[in-house]
Amino acid sequence: MKKYILLLLLFTYAFGYSCVCSYLPNIFNTYSKSDLVADITIINIHPAKNKSLSKKFYMVDVKYNTIYKGKKVDSFYVSGSKQIGEKYYGEMTSCSLGLKIGDRLIIFHTYGKVQTLHYCTPRIDEKYQEKFLESKKILQSLLHSSIKTNYKNFVVDTKFNSETGKDALNQFDGIKPKNSFALLEITLNKDGTFKNVGYIKKLDSQYDQEILDYFKSSKLLHQDKFKFCEDEKFILPVHYYKQENSNKSFISTVFL
Repeated sequence: MKKYILLLLLFTYAFGYSCVCSYLPNIFNTYSKSDLVADITIINIHPAKNKSLSKKFYMVDVKYNTIYKGKKVDSFYVSGSKQIGEKYYGEMTSCSLGLKIGDRLIIFHTYGKVQTLHYCTPRIDEKYQEKFLESKKILQSLLHSSIKTNYKNFVVDTKFNSETGKDALNQFDGIKPKNSFALLEITLNKDGTFKNVGYIKKLDSQYDQEILDYFKSSKLLHQDKFKFCEDEKFILPVHYYKQENSNKSFISTVFL
């Protein structure tokens, strides 16, 4: 099932949809350019304090469970419409975000003059529990790394074939790692080719060396669209997905 989801994500990522931006497969890329990354819980909902903003926003107060990066923002303006008492506050749009008291999520927030959350704010909701817990493990590893995440959204070529739905990483199907993800540190030459690829964290599997060798021989797609600096580095996560029924376990650079 997850492989079918992966195909759908790749398709939608290629063509895009209005406001379907919170669940793109590169959400961890935003870590380095986000000002605040945190696991929060909504503890209160009320009308916007600024009356001029109450036509478009309602407000939430939050509790911080874990801060991975940045300084606390106690309250956020939320794009959307919310009934509070007998009155509606805010405005319903295609990018509205409906939050309720008790909601828990990991947010990747960029500070602004007004601290706002909307549908396109990168986030991971606790209701997707497996993904939520896995995200916390990955963020904990990123917390201790001095290397920037892939905030430029480089795409590493895995030779995806749209006709077969397979890529070069299928050679590792059936993998049995001890860890659920790996982190690779990729160092670039000035022309965007790979100077060095090494592990920050291994999957600890029978294929660790072969996986590393594959990425060493790989390249970036659409290199002409980027400007590079000599020895520029970025982190590439590799995710492991368990066997489901007759579908073998597999790895992917996409976070499902």
